[in-house]
Amino acid sequence: MLLVNSVVEYQQRSLRVLAITPDYAIWIDIHALLADPEDFNFNEITNALRSNQAQQIEDPYLLDISRKANKKELACRDNRWESMKCVANNPLRLFKNEWSNLFRQVIKKSKYKPSRKHFYKLMRQYLQRGQCKNALLPDFQRMGAPNQTRIITTNKVGPKRITSVGIGVPITDDLKQIFRQAIDTFYMKANRMPWVKVHDKVTKAVREQYPNISKYDMPTLLQLKHLFTKEYKPEETSKARNADITFEKDKRQLTSTATAQVLGPGDRFEFDATIIDLYLVSENDAQAIIGRPTLLIAIDVFSRLVSGYYLTFEPPSYVVAMMALANCLENKVDICASLGLTIKHDSWPAIGLPSAVLADKGELLSNQSNTLVDSANVRIENATARRGDAKGIVERKFLTLQAEFKPYAPGVVTDETAKKRGGKDYRLDAELNIRQFEEIIVLLIYKHNLKVMKNYDADPDIPIDLPFTPKDLWNWGIENRSGTLKSFDLQKFKILTLPRTKATVSNLGIKVNSLIYTCPEAFEKGWFLRDKHRTRPNSVQIAFDPRTTNTIYIFPSSSSNKFWNANLTDRSRAYADMTVYEARKAILIRKRQGDKTDKDNAAERQKIDDEIDKRLTSAQQRSKKTSSNKSDNARLKEIRKNKLEAIAKERCKRSVGETSEKQNTPTPNNVKAFKKQDDFSLPDLDVDFDED
Repeated sequence: MLLVNSVVEYQQRSLRVLAITPDYAIWIDIHALLADPEDFNFNEITNALRSNQAQQIEDPYLLDISRKANKKELACRDNRWESMKCVANNPLRLFKNEWSNLFRQVIKKSKYKPSRKHFYKLMRQYLQRGQCKNALLPDFQRMGAPNQTRIITTNKVGPKRITSVGIGVPITDDLKQIFRQAIDTFYMKANRMPWVKVHDKVTKAVREQYPNISKYDMPTLLQLKHLFTKEYKPEETSKARNADITFEKDKRQLTSTATAQVLGPGDRFEFDATIIDLYLVSENDAQAIIGRPTLLIAIDVFSRLVSGYYLTFEPPSYVVAMMALANCLENKVDICASLGLTIKHDSWPAIGLPSAVLADKGELLSNQSNTLVDSANVRIENATARRGDAKGIVERKFLTLQAEFKPYAPGVVTDETAKKRGGKDYRLDAELNIRQFEEIIVLLIYKHNLKVMKNYDADPDIPIDLPFTPKDLWNWGIENRSGTLKSFDLQKFKILTLPRTKATVSNLGIKVNSLIYTCPEAFEKGWFLRDKHRTRPNSVQIAFDPRTTNTIYIFPSSSSNKFWNANLTDRSRAYADMTVYEARKAILIRKRQGDKTDKDNAAERQKIDDEIDKRLTSAQQRSKKTSSNKSDNARLKEIRKNKLEAIAKERCKRSVGETSEKQNTPTPNNVKAFKKQDDFSLPDLDVDFDED
């Protein structure tokens, strides 16, 4: 629909409709310098609009007349309006041949008396820009040739110096090149040289190239910064003065938020681990300092509710990461009850696994995490290296949690390892054990779940009366948004997500990491029979907990998650109640020690072999020297007789309290003969049977 003040693009001209009456229709070209009002055929233009030969466009002067003007612009506009208001609504303004009469009226009635040329210019501006008071605003913003390079003469441009001595020099193209070279070489680098130092480099280069310039007229720091602001873009500067990772993480312009990328609770958890800045002591001995614990947290992106945590002295790893995710499946009321704390389920309602876990390239960047994907249908997302901003929610939560206890907790890590003279090492201040600290962590998480988030970016459909607390957002999201949380048996989840490897099956048992295991199911299938008729696999897939060697979990079928519990056998009892790392270390030490001992004794064993060879050689030589006239058959028949003689000689040598000299002395015959009687004694076991 064509209305007054509409702007129409027709025949490559932009025309503003000034008036529409039954008698005439008038418009004016809004861009022509000497434009005059023109008649046009209303029906013709209407038909042209319908056939797309003409089209209505946005008013290009709308922003100019609606902007907030400064005092000088308003004063100029008011002066112009003072002279034009008497003719602003006069119908004769639409006819160029009547402008001279209107000019005479302005001269008579207005205090501000413009020239005829200026009046005509104001009339055109008034009609071209919308026929309103603000149409007379001056174009001060277009004056002065903005963003155009000035033609440098022999004199310095700009204001004169007031506090500094000297006149200064004009910034020629040669000086600009010196400026650019100094900026590119020293300022646009990651070492971040300050402006004062860059200006010193410029001054030095100017002195060397232009020795005749007075030291009072050297280019100033403001001139250097002026060229930099004019020619260098802010984003390019930031990229040049920061490493790529630093720019992407801390400096780049943000386009969205993490909350806008999720649908509801459980859609994505952010996961990370950190070593707490606090030293703990042993639960059994308050004087035994253990070290700093590791805290792992899984936090829901939509509600900011902490869904799972795990506190341990072990370093971050895949295994402890799985324990933190397993905590997501546990009822938090039961966890708090085990710590002696009482909470309501609605205050910490997180139970279930998410659709996706966003982590860094650390604990979850492993082939072992495929089990989590395949068994629990949880998608693993890994952020770019050194890009903590990709999971800023959980990163920030570590800072806020530690900020809660750092001011008052004993043993907190400070910037220095030792205090001032007369003080002591902060590690000696440690008093909390891991259970006490876990209670503090749980209480801080519980406090976080009840805290209102002032800067939470809510979706449009979230009720305005809903408090922005993690627990309220979680409960609302569960009822009104997604149902992406997954249930899973806790014990099976812990086992299925353990690290897996191949174990060999032998007669002794199932061998993995040089340890032997057995289980009743394998015995029933006859895996360990020492018989050729046995049927068993050569290897089998197992899952093991690196924190203990006592038990492994055997998966007899690769197509099923069914598992058997296998226990350490007596053959490997020396490595019971150890971690897998400790067992491997102990086995390695024993193997190395055995290898060292074997090599140390190699020379002695060789001597023994040499002595044996000597005796064999001596026996062979003795046999050759001794000849017998007896036949081989006769010699074989004398074996029993010879053995009895040898036994008799051996008994004489082994007799207690006798010497060889006494044995050679004949024994006097002082024994009376007695009547022979039946012998009921046991047979002499030393008598051998025929060895033929």
